[in-house]
Amino acid sequence: MSLAHAPAARAAAPSLARWQPIAAALCLAQFSEPFFAAVAQSQGATEPPGYARLAFVPVYAFLAWAIWRNRAAAFGAACAAPLLMSLLALCFASTLWSIDSGATFRRSIWLALNMGFGLYLAWRYDWKGLLNVLAAGFVILAAGSFALGLLAPSIGRMSFEHPGAWSGLWTHKNTLGGIMALGVAIAAAAAIVAPERRKLWIGLCLACFALVLLSTSKTALLASCLGLGATGFCMMIRQGPLAATFAVSSVLVAIIAGAGLVLLAPDIIVAALGRDLTLTGRTDIWEASARFVEAQPWLGYGYYAFWLPDNGPAYWVREAVMWQVASAHSSWLETALGLGRVGVALFALQLIATLARGAAATMRADAGLWAPAFLAAFALYTLSESHALQANNLFWTIYVAVAARLALDARARKLA
Repeated sequence: MSLAHAPAARAAAPSLARWQPIAAALCLAQFSEPFFAAVAQSQGATEPPGYARLAFVPVYAFLAWAIWRNRAAAFGAACAAPLLMSLLALCFASTLWSIDSGATFRRSIWLALNMGFGLYLAWRYDWKGLLNVLAAGFVILAAGSFALGLLAPSIGRMSFEHPGAWSGLWTHKNTLGGIMALGVAIAAAAAIVAPERRKLWIGLCLACFALVLLSTSKTALLASCLGLGATGFCMMIRQGPLAATFAVSSVLVAIIAGAGLVLLAPDIIVAALGRDLTLTGRTDIWEASARFVEAQPWLGYGYYAFWLPDNGPAYWVREAVMWQVASAHSSWLETALGLGRVGVALFALQLIATLARGAAATMRADAGLWAPAFLAAFALYTLSESHALQANNLFWTIYVAVAARLALDARARKLA
């Protein structure tokens, strides 16, 4: 670079550093598909129109630019997470035996782009920077949800299934509640880790919690409280042996009490969550789907393919449960249906490795405040929600970022 160009390059660098996190936050918000859901809701449809996918063009353009600009870092992040890459490769390979190969291939491409963005967050930002980007993304989602709920209630609130409950930028109150519960924990952690923006992040935490209440989702309310509790736990165990002993003892007492209630009075628990002993029909879905896993045990029916053909195996599941179920409501069962036992084994190995790294990071000031809590919550969510390996899914995007960041940290410690 010539001396004449050097001042211009130095001036451009701070400008780039300022706008890139903002662009990343906008992209993160878009990966929860709020625009898709809002368009579908406004038209009274269950699926958004095809043109809504044009909203992802800027996201993919930004991702392509970021990968090309930092090719070595992108390759290094992918190499640091071989099990994640193996899962992605298996999704593409399943096109060969999928019952809807076109849908499997398209969805695999979307998954690759989604996971590419998660890897970008991991290689581009340290833990504090990552928290700031995640929290900024939730500022956009929370503000948009309040705007729709207040200014366009026909879109931002439910009118049929749960009249009056807020759905915000999405089509269902439980989606709003679940995403905002995640926002509560992230904003609370950001307020502690990034004190220079503490007032903003505290305000975001309160806004996300208000949206959880407006969604009327009891499960999301419980998840919010657990997220705050887990953040407090991670803070306490780093305050010394006495505080750590008290924190661990409190958690053990809570686990024992919770296990006792589940075993002795499960109806009380599910009633408090606004559900029934079938977990709002989930157990019926699991029972009806299990026999199709047995029919294709090793490789499944192809990634994201099982529920698509109207006359395919999903027809008999829908006949059994008597409603148009669109997912297994379990990441493990969904993976078994799409990728068989091979996919389940790969996902289990990857999750165990990431949980182990997250547990080891608990005592670290950078990652230990919220990453272990998020991973624990994600692992629990895999039991009743199909978040794993889902394209354009906020939970999966953040999971990939956290898993890859932990993997990069582990590799750096080995090389040190």
